[in-house]
Amino acid sequence: MKTLRAWLQRLAGTLRPDRKDREIAEEMDSHLRMHIEDNVRAGMGEQEARRAAVIKLGGVAATTESVRDRQRLPWLDTFAQDVRFGLRMLRKNPGFAAGAMVILALGIGANTVIFSAARAVFLKPLPYPNAERLMFVSRAYPGYPQGGGNFTYPASRDIQQLNHSFDTFAVTQSYGALALTEGAEPVRVAINYVTPSYLQLLGAPMKLGRTFRAEENRYGSGDFVIVLSHGFWQRQFAGAADIVGRTIHLNQKAFTVVGVTAESFHDAPAQQDFDAPVIDAWIPLGLSEQLTGLVGVSDRAKAILWGVGHLKDGVSPEQGSKDIASIGPQLAKTYPETDRGFGMVARPLKDVLYGQYFMPVRLLLAGSAFILLIGCANVANLLVARMIARQREFAVRSALGASSGRLVRQMLIENSLLTVAAGALGLALAYWGVRALQPWAVEHLSPLMRIDMDVMVLAASLGFSVLTGIVFGFGPALLSARADVRDALSHAGRQGTSLGRRKGARLLVIAEVGMALMLLVGAGLLLKSFQRLATTGLGFDTKNLLVLRLNLTSERYAKAEARADFARRLEQSAGALPGVKSVTIWGPSMLGQATWVINAIAEGRDSADPNNVLMANRHSVNPGGLGNLGTAILRGRDLAETDTAQTPTVAVVSESFAKHVWPSEDALGKRMRPENGRDWITVIGVAADAKHSQRFNMQDASIGIPPSGVGPQYDVYLAYQQRPNSAMVLNLRIQSDAASVAKELRAAVFSMDPTLALYDVALLDERLAQQDQASRSLAAITAAYAVLALFLAAFGLFAVLAQTVRRRTSEIGIRMAMGAGPRDVLGMILREGMSLSTAGIAVGFVGALLLTRVMTSLLFGVSAADPSVFVAICALLLLVAAVACWIPARRATRVDPIIALRDE
Repeated sequence: MKTLRAWLQRLAGTLRPDRKDREIAEEMDSHLRMHIEDNVRAGMGEQEARRAAVIKLGGVAATTESVRDRQRLPWLDTFAQDVRFGLRMLRKNPGFAAGAMVILALGIGANTVIFSAARAVFLKPLPYPNAERLMFVSRAYPGYPQGGGNFTYPASRDIQQLNHSFDTFAVTQSYGALALTEGAEPVRVAINYVTPSYLQLLGAPMKLGRTFRAEENRYGSGDFVIVLSHGFWQRQFAGAADIVGRTIHLNQKAFTVVGVTAESFHDAPAQQDFDAPVIDAWIPLGLSEQLTGLVGVSDRAKAILWGVGHLKDGVSPEQGSKDIASIGPQLAKTYPETDRGFGMVARPLKDVLYGQYFMPVRLLLAGSAFILLIGCANVANLLVARMIARQREFAVRSALGASSGRLVRQMLIENSLLTVAAGALGLALAYWGVRALQPWAVEHLSPLMRIDMDVMVLAASLGFSVLTGIVFGFGPALLSARADVRDALSHAGRQGTSLGRRKGARLLVIAEVGMALMLLVGAGLLLKSFQRLATTGLGFDTKNLLVLRLNLTSERYAKAEARADFARRLEQSAGALPGVKSVTIWGPSMLGQATWVINAIAEGRDSADPNNVLMANRHSVNPGGLGNLGTAILRGRDLAETDTAQTPTVAVVSESFAKHVWPSEDALGKRMRPENGRDWITVIGVAADAKHSQRFNMQDASIGIPPSGVGPQYDVYLAYQQRPNSAMVLNLRIQSDAASVAKELRAAVFSMDPTLALYDVALLDERLAQQDQASRSLAAITAAYAVLALFLAAFGLFAVLAQTVRRRTSEIGIRMAMGAGPRDVLGMILREGMSLSTAGIAVGFVGALLLTRVMTSLLFGVSAADPSVFVAICALLLLVAAVACWIPARRATRVDPIIALRDE
């Protein structure tokens, strides 16, 4: 206890030195006066008595220092002195301190923002109970073994019975929006049709009421019950407290609200319709068939479902994946007509939801790491330059008795103060960046995404900033402390020779230029890819094309004839609107993810051979629709009014489809059928290739599916009257204001059917811009990183050459005194700088070739080793390096030989 009390007293003395110094001084003065008085009483004179008293005390200053050390913590006191001295030195050099702080802060801030995003993607679990044990189950199509496709309801029962890995298995269908028909105008409701275990599996917390019961999921006769999302409840019902038990009407069907999920719950189906990013409500899957006609309880051809399973205890995700994969061959053997060639795939739910972000985030992590490394290299060079400038100071302090350890400690403390300040500034930048990124991520990436700065991020960033100061400051500090005192004092005008041989600085500059080149090449490839993406023709004219969507999923349109009749009347009504030039009906989507497919087999081919099956996009189009869009018919004819439900089924196929299926024959007149169908389809025309799927899909890229605009386009166009989809896109070529046309169209549709909700109303060019936002954002962020890297590399090169000029001032003066002209000096410095740049470019070129290989899935119509990008970036970097070299080289030509020799 006494030891602790003594230690606390010494700590107090250290923390409050002024007060303790006054106490010690008063005590020493008291002892001195007492001894003087004793000596005077012994007969000594005043001066002799004082001298004898001082001798007896052993020297006032030495005794005072000894007492002070006993009453303080010397190491803490010394540390405090070093901190105060370091702060004074940084204040004396504001330019150096500000430059180093900004460079490091940019690197730390960028890394903290990207690390926060990476932590949300890679480390944070999904906001569901036991999320790491949730698996997403889908179907693997021929040629696409990675899965992602739908399976049928009968297949879902097979999975439930045959799997050995799941203790709970739920099925979901997110296609088939309904319309809320209680207001003045129908409101589209994005529905997820689920088995009762789905919401329990995701642990959906309830704001009001409950989730579904098992008995409410009877197929064909289930209860019309619904669970609302918190957002939809607030938007449409103003958060009414009595909503549970209330009856609402969707597609003129009465539903009883049994619950409202909590605000914190978000359902993000792993595979969903392009225009349903947020789920508004949940309905038992058993009602889907009578509401949408999509799910067939016994139909093995209607593949529209996905599954989510919870792994049993002791079963790993790898074991679960192998178990589900083994079910595919069993189904293919049992049901060869419908399941042959297909497989089953189970992947962790998080990999499916966030997998599309893995590669971009890794690229951004690499880019931010490069930025930080370049910044650290610059700071290291600045520290070395600063050590050189202060070499005389260190020599003087060493000559006065300062130890090498004390000098190293002093410099490391200065560097740590600098990097801690840079870390604080970087964290401020990161805080602003994360706050800006979070709402953008929720809106454009996923409502599940939560990007925030937590304790781990803060601690890692601050720790890294301190570590940076120690690691990058230790080498220069040790060299300065060990420098020869006599040499430093005698050559102070040349700022030292031992530190002048800065091979390490040159290696750092080469590394900076190399990393900058790698970032610039990556950004250049992404920018060129985006430029190709934005300018590549779609095969039809998007100018002044207004698109909107609607769903014919009510009981009124259960029969194909009803949908076909509505489409005819809609085409006539829309075509009669002022400002409308042409009308194209398209199904099921236009440039979206929900493109339906047909597995086509040509007549006379063996259906057992998977090479004879071609999966193509299937579209239902009204007569003349291709011509209205501007897609050229190369051979044959377009779909016509005579192609009705009473005539043989016909199709127009894309040129790539025709060449693939009938490579050496004319496709006109040829017949084909769906793999699981019996109706023959006759080819009546061949159209130019056109791109009808979303041009770039991050989710497809994450599993290796190339962008839809790359390679051949396989499309089959069927007459809408022969294949009337429930999901419909209306394309209006307009010549007036889009808003007024949309308003007139809403009124026309409402007069035809007041229960139909129009949605996703936009000009097609606007939708394309929205779809391209992910690739555009990735390209923009990478470009920003690349520009920052270019600036930092140029700054590093400039700093090294500027220091070289200062160090070689005497040499330059001698050369000029002996007849060298400004041009000779300029060439000498430029050669030195450009040699460093060229070496860095060579290193970076090799690194870029390796790095860009992992970017292939993110590129659209651009090779990862595109020579034009590599050449352009190398040329740009050489130009910037030349400018960075020219400034200190120009300064070298202005050296006065007389002054330089006098300083020598």
